[in-house]
Amino acid sequence: MIPRTAQRRFTDGQLVALALGSLWLLGTLGSVTVGLLLPLAAFLHVPWVALPVPLVAIGTVYLVGYLAFPALAKPWPRLAWATAVGAFGVFGAIFVLEVAEAFDPWFAVPFLGAPVALAAGLFAPGLGVRTGAGLLLITLIAGGIAVPSALPEDTAARRLAAVDVPRDRTLAADLGPQRLPTKATEDSGSLIVEYAPQLWISPVWTFATDAIESCETPVKTDWRLQNATCASVGDGEFVRQNADKIEFVQRRGALSAHVAGNHNWKPEELRELAGKTHPLTDTEIVAALPKASGGNRTDVFAGFATFVRAIFTGGSLGY
Repeated sequence: MIPRTAQRRFTDGQLVALALGSLWLLGTLGSVTVGLLLPLAAFLHVPWVALPVPLVAIGTVYLVGYLAFPALAKPWPRLAWATAVGAFGVFGAIFVLEVAEAFDPWFAVPFLGAPVALAAGLFAPGLGVRTGAGLLLITLIAGGIAVPSALPEDTAARRLAAVDVPRDRTLAADLGPQRLPTKATEDSGSLIVEYAPQLWISPVWTFATDAIESCETPVKTDWRLQNATCASVGDGEFVRQNADKIEFVQRRGALSAHVAGNHNWKPEELRELAGKTHPLTDTEIVAALPKASGGNRTDVFAGFATFVRAIFTGGSLGY
């Protein structure tokens, strides 16, 4: 942005382009900094947490209007314009985030400042600029709603197919309905499913491999215990452990189930847990596996409404 004393160096068109580009850049920077208060306010259901966001947006637009739009020289028209453009930029950034949910959240970053720049363009000098900004804005809103709604549905089967692992190789531990796996990693045709540690339990890993005949049978995964001892503890059952981790292996026909944890676990506890394992349910697959590539069907308008409603519902911290 430039002071008024230097504005004579630019044509009107250059000045408008510089202002709109500045708003795009500042809108993006603001979204990834102070804009993070918006999801926090939605999570807490506390509107006042998000209050700095529109204030910063309106203040930024007001300053750009002062520097770059001579037609907005009077304070009150400029404040009304800044309020409208800044508010649209804030809600527009939420819309961009919802569109990006269909693809990848990082997809949103370069476009977070676009709504405030396009809204400002609707008031810029020059009929061509205003018309172009309006048409582009309508096109992007329509496309942002239509394209995600036409993508394939995000399902557990699609996520599983993306990693190309058979369902019987998706071994899950039964740690209760509130204890979903945190991530799953494909490894040699199996899923290594990880449960994050909590205060009441140590971390857990589960996976299935080809049947283990003895302690000498090689395991076809990269999940190995280095410098571990191995002992047979039953028919087709083995315990491997080192100073940090312990792994219980139980043969089940052509497969062996592996249940592992840190040194806090005892072999009999892991054996009991192995008896409760099962192939991943759809809910567990969605919790553990990333979305399939290529985008997923998303109702952008519904997601936008839910996000905004979450900000303005409730009334006290932690509500």
